Amino acid sequence: MKKNIAIVITRLDLGGAQKIALYLADKLNKKKFNVHFITGENGYLDYEAKKIKGIKLVFLKSLKHPISIINDIIALFKLKKYFIQNKIDIVHTHSSKAGIIGRFAAKMAGVKLIIHTIHGFPFHKYQNPINFFVYLILERIAAKCSHKLVAVGEDVVKHGLENKVGRKEQYLIIRAGIDINLFKNAKVNRKQYLSKYGLDTKFFTVGMIGNLKKQKNPFEFIKIAMEVLKREKNIQFVFAGDGYLKSRIEKFLKKNKLNENIKFIGWIKDAEKFLKAIDVFILTSLWEGLPCTLVQALFSGKPCIATNINGNKEIMNKVNPDFLYEPGNYNDAAEKIILLKEKRKIKFNFPLKILKEFDLKFMLREYEKLYYM
Repeated sequence: MKKNIAIVITRLDLGGAQKIALYLADKLNKKKFNVHFITGENGYLDYEAKKIKGIKLVFLKSLKHPISIINDIIALFKLKKYFIQNKIDIVHTHSSKAGIIGRFAAKMAGVKLIIHTIHGFPFHKYQNPINFFVYLILERIAAKCSHKLVAVGEDVVKHGLENKVGRKEQYLIIRAGIDINLFKNAKVNRKQYLSKYGLDTKFFTVGMIGNLKKQKNPFEFIKIAMEVLKREKNIQFVFAGDGYLKSRIEKFLKKNKLNENIKFIGWIKDAEKFLKAIDVFILTSLWEGLPCTLVQALFSGKPCIATNINGNKEIMNKVNPDFLYEPGNYNDAAEKIILLKEKRKIKFNFPLKILKEFDLKFMLREYEKLYYM
């Protein structure tokens, strides 16, 4: 007998959690599962969800990213009603807001199996203490409503248990999978690709992909670039992404006359080509779960530099921990970029034994096994 599963995510912005939720909705065996996909409105990847065949797609107007007591309560009771009316057997939530509201609603509806994938916790040291405390308490309560907590990495499990979110036996690790062959074997005409974005085809190019928000720390990307540009010529920086900090960034670049060597190009749909076209990938995040872009860059064969934080450390310690730097240490990051510019043969290789953990098909099999626990 087929199981009814509801995959719930706050909004389809461009990010790792959204890509995983969409992949599961698309690739789950439709002979075994009736898939319901529930998300908020106006996400960048809404068009991807609409293309998936054989699922029930629901856009829930009240499921919004910012905290809104009225909308959150409406979303809670609408989800509860939906789970009951559609006889949902499994609720699988992704992202913080949908993870909390969705699990509460599933518990109220008597859903038999409630799973939450933690792509990263919503509480972190860069919040004010009140927000930290509220999110921490909510996550602790939501964990009590969960049968399983899926972490994308070991650091996520450690962080959760240290903060008394859930019990050890609730956790298991399923990596956020990527299309390994796509990134390993991608082809790109570097000159054409860089020229398209007004970049010099002869310059050493440092790139990053991410949301223009506090978590990804894009102003640190700029400060590191400025430090490098004081010392080096024939080098440029390019950031692919968008977000609420965009206007501030544009004003800063214009004011400091940095537009020539530092480009912000908006969202891209061909990350595999972007990564093949650049020389070094950098990730300036302040907090992470397990960053998909860092994994993608490594599978693309690119040297990587990343902040010394949970998630980044878990990956970089397996390939080359010398290229971690402390957040805010622009000088250290700049020196690492210059070193990679001068010495092109420094290795960043994933151990073969962990390759399969990041494979999309392996991830899918692990989730299907979990749904039949």
